[in-house]
Parts: sequence; C-alpha cells; structure tokens
Amino acid sequence: MRNIVIGSLMLGLALSGCESSSSAKKISAYFDVAELFLSQAKLIKNVSFEKSASIDSLTETKTLKFDSLEWTKELSMFINMDINKAVLVGAFSEEKTNSSDGSSVLYKKKPEVESGVQWMKLDYDSQGNVVAFSGRFEEENALYQNSRELFATFAAQNGVSTLESYRIKGFQKILMKDTVNYQIEAKALN
Repeated sequence: MRNIVIGSLMLGLALSGCESSSSAKKISAYFDVAELFLSQAKLIKNVSFEKSASIDSLTETKTLKFDSLEWTKELSMFINMDINKAVLVGAFSEEKTNSSDGSSVLYKKKPEVESGVQWMKLDYDSQGNVVAFSGRFEEENALYQNSRELFATFAAQNGVSTLESYRIKGFQKILMKDTVNYQIEAKALN
C-alpha cells in the first residue's frame, strides 16, 4: 500500500513538473498584450478610478481602488486578448503605420483562423510608449453569441505607459433569451 501511495505521489509530481515547464514556455510572435495589462495591475494598484457600468438601460457608477490582484480580475477581458499562443503563430496579419507623432500596429485575424480575437490595435507615441489599445473579441456557438470591443488609453511618463482609462462595450445573446447590451467605462481620478 505504501508503495502505491509513494508511486502515485511521484507520478503526480512528475506530471505537475511537466505541466509547469510547458506552460513556462513563452511564445512571443506578437505584442504581449497580457503582459501589458498584467503590469498595469501592479502599476495602478491603489489608484482610484471612476467606473460606470451599464446593462441595457440600467447604469451604476462607483469609485474603485483596488490592489493588484483585484486589478488583474478587473482587466481580465483585456488580458484575455492575448494572441501569443502556439496555435495562433502566423494566424494574424500585422499592419504597421508610422506618423510624425508616433506609430501603430494592427493585428487582424486571418479568415481561416479560429480565434475569438478578431483584431487588435496598439498606438505608440514618438518614443515608442503604448498610448492606446483597441480590439474586438467575438464568440459564437449553438447556445450563445458574445461580442465586445475594448479600448484603453495610457499616459506615458519616463518611458512607462500607465493606464488612464478603459472601455468595454458589447452584447451577449443566449439561446431563447433577450440580447443583453453592456458597457463599462472607467477613468483614473488621480
């Protein structure tokens, strides 16, 4: 019996070791959106934001002041826009534009690719700091349809982009139920 327990424990440790080493392998084919917003969760902890949330015609406004864990949850829809996954390498076209005051990069999903992320765009200032993010996410199956557009603006100071505002606007349609439209807007107060 003891050998079975020890064997099971060793097998569990071996499998968890394989899991963590494969998840530690980072793909960097595209801009790392997840890292951008995960770093924001740390940068803006304890910064107050005024947030308005609307579902259909009902709106609620409140002031938020979160720690980094709560900001990670709050920004999860942005973090989930990450396209740096092995299955998505080569799945997005990349269009770069330059101007006198900065540049932008637009990633567009190729038609034959299955991904919820349809497109995302990053705008940079002339020093290469991210000043804006936008994107569209769509999901559809036999039971529901979900679509949302995400926007975020950043202030660049000393080479660091810090979240100033964000907006998420979308809808969700569940089979045999009404469509629910929603919008979330938040802006830093200090």
